[in-house]
Amino acid sequence: MKKLVYTLSIVVSLFSSTYASDILAVVNGGNVTSEVAPNNFKTLDNQTQKNILNKLIEKRLVSDYALKTDIVKSEEYKKVLKHILKMSDENDNKKGNENLADIVKQKSIKGYTQEQLNSKKGLLAFDFLLTQKAEQLLPSDKELEKYYNNRRYKYDTPAQIELLSIVVEKLSLAKEIIKKLQNAKDILQEFSILAKKYSLAPTAKNSGYFGKIPLSVLNSELSPILKDKKRGFFTNKPIKTEFGYEIFYILNDIPEYNSTFEGVKDKVKEEYVKKTVKTWAINKIKELKEKAVIKIY
Repeated sequence: MKKLVYTLSIVVSLFSSTYASDILAVVNGGNVTSEVAPNNFKTLDNQTQKNILNKLIEKRLVSDYALKTDIVKSEEYKKVLKHILKMSDENDNKKGNENLADIVKQKSIKGYTQEQLNSKKGLLAFDFLLTQKAEQLLPSDKELEKYYNNRRYKYDTPAQIELLSIVVEKLSLAKEIIKKLQNAKDILQEFSILAKKYSLAPTAKNSGYFGKIPLSVLNSELSPILKDKKRGFFTNKPIKTEFGYEIFYILNDIPEYNSTFEGVKDKVKEEYVKKTVKTWAINKIKELKEKAVIKIY
C-alpha cells in the first residue's frame, strides 16, 4: 500500500505574526499566543476569532500529544523535520554540519519563533501518526465490500452531458450568435469567444462553461433538445428560459457507468482508510479536549 499522508483541517501551515505576541489561551499550562494566529487576527470579528482560536487550541493539543509518542524517534520523522527546518543557503554554508538536535534548540529558525517551531514539529508528528494509522489498517474484502455497497452511488456514474452555454437578453442577438456559430471553422473556439463577449451568465468569464449535468435531471425544456445529442452539438435555435435566451454546446457526452466491487476495490480501500483515520483523529481531538485544562483570554 502506498504511503498515505492525511492532512486534516487541524494539520495546516502555521501563520507567522509580525506584531508583539499576546496570550490567547492557556492549554494544560502552555501558552497559545498570537504568534501562531493569522496576521490579521486582531482585526477579525469575534466569531471568526473564536473559530480560529478553537483550531489553534486543537493544534496545540494534538501537537503536544504527538510529541510524546515514539513517532518523533523515527529516522523518517527526523529526516523530514530537518528538511522542513533547514537553514537558508547562506546559513547552510556557514553551519552545514549542524545536526537536527542543534537546529531545533535555536530560538528562531527562518523566521519561526519557539512557539511556532514547537507547533510545526508537533503537527508534523501528528501527521506521521495519521500515516502510521493508515498503514496499520488491513480491512478485509468483506468489510470493504460492505462499505462499497452502502456507498455505491459514489462509484456509479449516471449518463451525463458536459455543457457550455450563452445567455442573452434579446432574441435577435441569440439568432445572430447562432449564425456566427454555423459559419465558424472551429465551433468550440467561436462559442468560447462569443460566451465571453455576450453571455450575461456568471459562466461567461470561464468561456461559458456550464458543467456536467446528469441527463435524468434535465428540465422539461432542455431534455427533449439535449438528451440524445453527442459531443460537438450546439442548439441551432434559441431556447427561451427564465434567464433569457440560451444557446448550448455539448462539450462531452458521458455514458452511464455501473461499477463493480472488483473494478473499484482500490479506490474503495483508499476511501475507507481515509475515513477511518479521519474518524480516529476527530475522536482523539475530542478526547484530548475533554481531559485538557483550557483557559481562554
